[in-house]
Amino acid sequence: MTTTRFSQSRSVPAVLIGGGTALGILLGLFGPALARGLTAAIERTPFPVHGLVERLGQIDQVWSLPILGGAGLLGGIFLAVAAASEAPHLEVARDHLEHRQQDREVWVERTETGAVFRDRDDLVVLGPDGGLRARLDITELPWTKLRTTLTTDGWPVRDDDPYDGDFQPWADGRPGYTSEEHALLRERREERKDKAARRNADEALVAVGLVTRERDGRLQVRRVRGGRPSSDTNHEGVRGADR
Repeated sequence: MTTTRFSQSRSVPAVLIGGGTALGILLGLFGPALARGLTAAIERTPFPVHGLVERLGQIDQVWSLPILGGAGLLGGIFLAVAAASEAPHLEVARDHLEHRQQDREVWVERTETGAVFRDRDDLVVLGPDGGLRARLDITELPWTKLRTTLTTDGWPVRDDDPYDGDFQPWADGRPGYTSEEHALLRERREERKDKAARRNADEALVAVGLVTRERDGRLQVRRVRGGRPSSDTNHEGVRGADR
């Protein structure tokens, strides 16, 4: 069975390493002169000169160029390695998707899928009932090529969320939600900046029949059609092979 693999572009590490090196060289060439000019300007004021600026102005260009250029190279390599370790990897086949990112792996079966669409930097996979099956980070992956591959392999790709009209802004205490649901929604709002915690909160919400998203700084929520809140719902149905 043919599998198409998507990962971070090879140009990203080159850009980060090259950019860091170039910045270091520029600082090596012009940094000492700029530091001396800044020191002279500050000395005419009542403010003290920062020790780092003063020391940079004392470095001869013969030394500043290799030192700062080398520091820029090392900094670029560090950023490239960090970016590669955090980048997502996605495999697309006719019968499944496999997504890997850091220590998280997710497997989605085609038979469990009702719709697939892009939401900002995520690939959202909905189940046949409209519930959230998976939200997969596709940052830096080529969306045009990915969409073409999904369509060719028979995945139900949509231009946007087929349940877009069902979402409504959530406010704590708004009628229509149980106290348990409000508590889960509060947690989801508080964890919006932590990817892992946000994913866990989304799974807990799907387990009670709710799907969330963020728009214009507000949390929006919809109920899975036909779903009923239940504290006994098994989370395994939401995560599948997430391990």
